[in-house]
Amino acid sequence: MTNTNNNTPANETTREDIPLKSGTKLSKWYHCNEECLGGSRFINAAFGTLTVIITIALLIQIYYGDYQVVPHGSVATDNIECSHIGTQILKKGGNARDAAIASAFCLSVVAQHLTSLDAEGQIMIYNHRKRDLPIVIDFSSPNVLSDKMPKLVVGLAYIHKLYGSMSWKSLVEPSVQIARRGHKISNGFLKAMDQAKAHALFGRIDPDKPLKNENLAITLETIANITEKELYGYIDPAHQPIQMQAIKSSFHNYDVFVPASETIGSVLLVNLREIEEYNFTKVNTEAVKRILDSTLKTYNEFKVTSRFHEGTSTNIAVMDMEDNYVSLVIGLYELFGSGELTSHGYVLDVKNKEKSCSRIPIILTDNKFICGKRMAFGANGIAQGSQIVSNLVIGDKNVTDGIEAPRFYVLDGNTVAVEVSHTPKFSIEILRHLNETHTKSEVKPEPYYSSNVVAKYQDDLSSHSDSRGEGVASRF
Repeated sequence: MTNTNNNTPANETTREDIPLKSGTKLSKWYHCNEECLGGSRFINAAFGTLTVIITIALLIQIYYGDYQVVPHGSVATDNIECSHIGTQILKKGGNARDAAIASAFCLSVVAQHLTSLDAEGQIMIYNHRKRDLPIVIDFSSPNVLSDKMPKLVVGLAYIHKLYGSMSWKSLVEPSVQIARRGHKISNGFLKAMDQAKAHALFGRIDPDKPLKNENLAITLETIANITEKELYGYIDPAHQPIQMQAIKSSFHNYDVFVPASETIGSVLLVNLREIEEYNFTKVNTEAVKRILDSTLKTYNEFKVTSRFHEGTSTNIAVMDMEDNYVSLVIGLYELFGSGELTSHGYVLDVKNKEKSCSRIPIILTDNKFICGKRMAFGANGIAQGSQIVSNLVIGDKNVTDGIEAPRFYVLDGNTVAVEVSHTPKFSIEILRHLNETHTKSEVKPEPYYSSNVVAKYQDDLSSHSDSRGEGVASRF
């Protein structure tokens, strides 16, 4: 699938069907080809190849400029502007965490049906050169609520305090401009309005005109101009996100990392172990049937729908030139949260929530080869997570096919729902199995929750934004 945008600078690549390579710019300490080759053969080949590469690189650099020669990273979100903001941060020298923060602020402007400044979430941070267990920062706990600062801002400020490299202001300012000049209204936003009956929330809306939010622009501008000392002062012990190491499990020669807290991530690992026992070598019709049966069994055993709430979900996946990988998943308890728009221009989330939400940041790495495939993405629930992991690993699909494959959902009461407005669709045989085996089934209403991914294989970089979220991944 090819995505283009006329507003994208000429020196930035957003076509998702073309993997990017690291070009001639090698990192200081690590490079996959350095670890996979060695000896005199490598030295001789390197000198010959280097001569050719330098010649080609100089010619291309003269014609295109630096960033076509040495692509550095990628950001995948549910909005092309937000993906582009993330790669602009990387281009200016920021790291993957900086890019994720900037993209999250952008999504709080353009996707208020899914997230807002009052949203919650989790981020997973991993460095493939060190290969330590990823770090998870969870700001979905009720204790992060503060009367002084919205929840998403507290979470992002905490991430910035520990891992940011660029100034706080530089990460917030791009979203100020989007809120002020307006943004294109997505189909998902309009469908969410219909489903949540939220037509009066933003006043009269013309789908053909940019949606402006001056109150939110002023709020973001105020947040951008807070000094970092003052900003970090809002992260007191009473309102501090939870930091932990991820937990690891194996699945078909891949390490699967999920958050370690009492979240839905550990249940996902149980379901993946069940699926692995079938010894599938590809995801065909029979495999999908067994994945469905296994997933329903897991939902029953762990009482998933009574313990966890699906909520909304939008995720940001980032990889940078230093092999920092980030999966950030954020969202509200319901579409448009509580349905209340504050005077500051953002929707409030539901308070006093009965259940934890089911969002899961996920990172996969090949556990046999350092240079093997590595992927960062997010999921909303065990069903979505299990299907995506299976498609990307067992199916050995490219990131586009793996993400775009059809999905089933498990709703309250273990009702199974399928997508009817997304292509490709499940086969007739799978739908027949669903109807014959599971008495409760229905159509999943739109908008469907997306999963965006960035992946590397050796030094090749690929990424994809799920068409369910209408975004486009950005790479440079």
